[in-house]
Amino acid sequence: MAVDSADIAHLLRRTEFVAKPARVTELSNLADIGAAVDNVLDFAPNGNPTLPAYLTYHDDNDSWAQFEFAYAWWLDNMRTRPRPMQEKMTLFWHGHFTSSWWDGINRTDHMMNQNQLYRTQALGNFRTLTQAMALQPAMLVYLNNADNRKGSPNQNFARELMELFTLGVGNYTEDDVEAAARAWTGHNADWPAYNYQFFSTRHDYDQKWFFGTLRDWNGPDIIDEILRDNLAKKLIAARYITKKLWDFFAYPGGPTNVINELADGFASTNLELKPLLRAMLIRPEFYTTTAKQGLVRTPTDWLVALSFYTGLSGDVLGGSWQGDRMGQALYNPPNVAGWKHNGYWLNTGTVSARASVARGVTWHLRRDPDGGGPLPDGFDNLHAMTVPAAVDFVANYFGIAPLSTATRNALIAAHQAERSAQPWESWWAPTNLLTMAMLSPEMHMA
Repeated sequence: MAVDSADIAHLLRRTEFVAKPARVTELSNLADIGAAVDNVLDFAPNGNPTLPAYLTYHDDNDSWAQFEFAYAWWLDNMRTRPRPMQEKMTLFWHGHFTSSWWDGINRTDHMMNQNQLYRTQALGNFRTLTQAMALQPAMLVYLNNADNRKGSPNQNFARELMELFTLGVGNYTEDDVEAAARAWTGHNADWPAYNYQFFSTRHDYDQKWFFGTLRDWNGPDIIDEILRDNLAKKLIAARYITKKLWDFFAYPGGPTNVINELADGFASTNLELKPLLRAMLIRPEFYTTTAKQGLVRTPTDWLVALSFYTGLSGDVLGGSWQGDRMGQALYNPPNVAGWKHNGYWLNTGTVSARASVARGVTWHLRRDPDGGGPLPDGFDNLHAMTVPAAVDFVANYFGIAPLSTATRNALIAAHQAERSAQPWESWWAPTNLLTMAMLSPEMHMA
């Protein structure tokens, strides 16, 4: 029995940025939703992802150009990878284990190596990923563990490791933060290259109390205690990460019983991520109306959708500066807590920025009749259609059909008013219709 295509479209919008028609057809013909989810989580068709050579080194004289290239490269990957869920998970980890290109790191190689870690271990083991993240230069520099030495321990990384990365507020004490900071002394990165190195002369080998146990804790031991050895803390971490993943893929504030059941399974697999995501994405709660209407597209999701439907590249869309204007600058999260959801993206400034992007996309579509759309005349034929037909055509073009009655009626009224005001003009009415469609509520819903 074929799977409900509406459920498949929802699954793909959340996991692959866009419900590409060919993918909807492919997955709708599978036996059940479990088979569809298995397909989404199978990254084998992506091959072995590698960074472009241009992003594997740092060039002080060309760092801004490297940043722009990296931004467009990632947006294009989100659109073109056979299994974009790998990039979606990379984006999730980028917003969870945050570091910022221009806030302290300032190195192409380190920032891109972190990005690649999140890509290659996107659905691996959470403890393994956390251990690797902790020793990468980008994180060492961003949260100041690069300069963490005995006698004057820096608590930044130790605190955020528990507060934001694994446990959440209230599940550790200030004494635990102090002990963890001492445990991480000597795990540094030195000028000028800032590559990771353990300096035994800088490490505090004295006994430390951590979670009620006195021993000579070393940095990686702290992660193992949280995510492997202390079963109570491991379960707390499992629930913390499960909730964050539900908030990211489904909607903020999922049912407690669902989160707990998923987290229990996550903990039982020793924090393997792929089984957790599979269990989450086959839950019936993931396909409820609440879930389908519960998440606003991030600026990145929105740009990827525009790129897919228009064929415009990340570079042409100006992602490296437009993302910042809309509130989500890739490689530059606002702070160590990363980005939030829904209302975080909807304010006068960010919506105004989206309007500016939509207008820019419109100019590309209207100025480039050969490459801008399915019609050879750059959408001029919209004027020859009836008003409702033109609205429906544009909705289909941007993948937002069927529109809600309220949105469709509003677009029909606006488009009819423009045609009536300028009956002799066949340029402005179609042009404005394209812009309005990109700013419709349906286009902003993930």
